[in-house]
Parts: sequence; C-alpha cells; structure tokens
Amino acid sequence: MNPLEIAPDGRRPVIDDRPTLLRVAGAVDGMRSLAPACLLIENRAIVAMGPPECIGRVPEAHTIDLPEEVVCPAFVNAHTHLDLTKLGPMACDRGFEDWLGRIRDSRPQKSQEVAEAVEQGVAASIRGGVVAVGDIAGALGFSAASALGDSEMGGISFIEVFGIGRRTKNGLDGVQRVREFARERPDRPGFAVGIQPHAPYSCGVAVYEAAAASGLAVSTHLAETPEEAEFTRFGRGPFLDLLREVGSMAAGDAPEPSGSHPVDALLEISPVRSWLLAHLNYPTEPDESELAYEARLRGLAERHATVVFCPRASAFLGHPRAGRPNHQWREFLEAGIEVALGTDWMPCLETPDRLSVLDEMRVLAGLEGPFEACQLFRMATTSGARGLGLDPTAVTLGPEPLAGLLAIPGAGRDPVRDLFARTEAPRWLLS
Repeated sequence: MNPLEIAPDGRRPVIDDRPTLLRVAGAVDGMRSLAPACLLIENRAIVAMGPPECIGRVPEAHTIDLPEEVVCPAFVNAHTHLDLTKLGPMACDRGFEDWLGRIRDSRPQKSQEVAEAVEQGVAASIRGGVVAVGDIAGALGFSAASALGDSEMGGISFIEVFGIGRRTKNGLDGVQRVREFARERPDRPGFAVGIQPHAPYSCGVAVYEAAAASGLAVSTHLAETPEEAEFTRFGRGPFLDLLREVGSMAAGDAPEPSGSHPVDALLEISPVRSWLLAHLNYPTEPDESELAYEARLRGLAERHATVVFCPRASAFLGHPRAGRPNHQWREFLEAGIEVALGTDWMPCLETPDRLSVLDEMRVLAGLEGPFEACQLFRMATTSGARGLGLDPTAVTLGPEPLAGLLAIPGAGRDPVRDLFARTEAPRWLLS
C-alpha cells in the first residue's frame, strides 16, 4: 500500500521522522480498543502501545498530547464510484430504475471530465481519512482507471463491462479490452486494475464466466434490489423493461430465466480470485426456505467472498423494502463471510466534502443499538483491505509500517464510543 505524502490541507503530517510519543484520549483498530492510550511510533510503525502508566516517559521521543482525540488507522472504502463525485444528491422518489437512468444521463462522459471527477473523488476520500478504495470506473472506464492509477490513492479500479442478450458479445469483447489495458498499464505498489461485470440484470453468465477467468480482481453489484431476483428467477420485471429500453433486448425478446436467485447463479462460477460483492441487500426471497439461505451463506464463506455494505446509500435508496429485514451483515459475519464497508456514490450522501467510511460506521452505530467498536473498525479497515487484496497489517495499530494514522474527536468517559456520536471529519497524523 502506497502511503500518502502530504496531508489533505497541504500541511505536512503531524508526525515526522522522529520517534514520537502520542498521548491520546483513546486508540482503536479492528482488534483492540484502549482509552486513554499512549503510542510510541518509529519509522511509520507502532513499537509500543498501552495505557499511559505502562508506557511512561520516553525522553528521546517527541511528545504530542491529544487529550480529546482518538487515533485509528487509515480507512479502506471498498466500494465507491469516484467518477460521480461531482453529482449532487438525487432523490430516488420515482424508483431505482428511474434513478439509475438519471445517473446515466448526468454522469461525465468526456475523458477529461471523468478524470477531473475521479481526482475530485480522490481528494474527497483523503479528506475522509481513506487510503485505499474499490472504485467502480464505469463502462469501459479506462480514463477513470488511469486517473486513479496516477493518484496517490491505493486500491483497485474495477472497470465495468455490460453484456446481456443481444449485447453479450459486447460484454465479452469488453472483458478482453480490460485484460489488455491491465497488462499494458505499469504496476504501482498498492494499486491494481480489476474488472466489474455490472450486475446480474446487465451481464449474462458468459460475461461473468469470462471475467472470473480473467485473473483480475472481480467485483459486482449483487442482490441489490428484489427486482434483481425477479429478473434472474422469472425473466420479468422492470429490469427487463430497462434492457429493452437500452437495446440489449428487442421488444419481443425475453431472457431465458435461470430460475436461480442471483447469489446461487454466481456461486456456480469459480473465479480465479475471490469475489468482491457490493450490497447483498436481499440475499433471500420471502418464498424461499431458510435452508436455501443458509446454503447461500455457506457457499459465500467457502469461496472467501467479501460483501461490501454501504449503509447510507442503502437507506437513501429505500432499503430495506417494507416487510423485509434489515441488512443481514451480522448474520454474514457469523457465517464466516468477510464484510467490509463502502460509501457507494456521492449522489446518495449528505457529506459533499468527503467520502468516508467513518460516516458509514456512525450510521451503523446509531441504527443497530449496542455495537462493538472494533468490529465496525474491522469492516472499515482490514476487511476492505483483504477484499481488495491489500496488506491488512498496513491498516492496524501494529508493528508493521502504517499506511496512515488518523485522529478523530472523541472525549469523555468513553472517548471511543463518543467518536461515533460526532460528525467531524478525521484528520491525518501520519500519511
């Protein structure tokens, strides 16, 4: 993972090359939480961490006191759309398919506009304390992938392909073009090019199989809406209307329904690299048995899939639907499935100045009642890193070199819990 060099406001980070002793209100990562805390940092690594009385004085170290701030590793945003950063919030009051159409009509099209939007998204991510992203580059979004690859941000640029019905060959050709682009682009530590078959209602099985066999990291939107399962199981619904509208199917065409839930269809394909699955809001349908749901979870766990949950976008787009359960991320975790956090796209968010999974953690902490801080931080750091094929030790408070270190306001008797009740952005101590 390639650490950032300059803080987002242009100043050098608080911590320099000297041994530094941080005395803080608290410290938290995906494994442990401590308040108050002392951290001794040398060469970008934490060589000692514990209660203040255990660390004591370190005469040779530069000492920094942050009595009302909690420190944590830099974040990983496992699912976002940086090329849509310039779009403001768009109401979803006329249905998801209509909303998708307005996004499609409003998104930047020219290469320079796309690159500028991605650069703006990188800046917003840095302001949010993010060091790596799983970015969806858009349909054959080579300019978006190049812009991210040329930035200081780590992660994967997943270039989207579409291909179903009459456009299946377009999707297969797209997979080949993405493979060629990935081969031609010079490697950069912490960054890679991946591929994204958009979704089961816009890509057929042949396109998914080609992407899975490509050797690239593969992501997809999966089980995002109930209509997706209606399409894959029965070959009907609003997504069929959408495909006819965009020309993937003619007015008289109808897909051959698989009869399978989209998760089951995906599990029939064995990718070279584990799936990164965005959303999974509806892993089961009301008419299905509990055994089918349990088998689905086992299959995802056995294939080491990572699910990326985007709480704010999910709520903005009206999930869960009436009569449906809340997102089942806790059950995924209990089944042994890695769950990471993502922000999804700026049109869903109320923080136009930043893209941060800190805000996603805060939503979960407020909605889910009792919560475990370390679990939320795992989802915002190491789970996303694993899903993107990055080194998870770079986003832990441990002895390995840090990708970044953040400070977040948090005070009182339990400063770690307090940080979830606030709205302030993080600031970089080490980048």
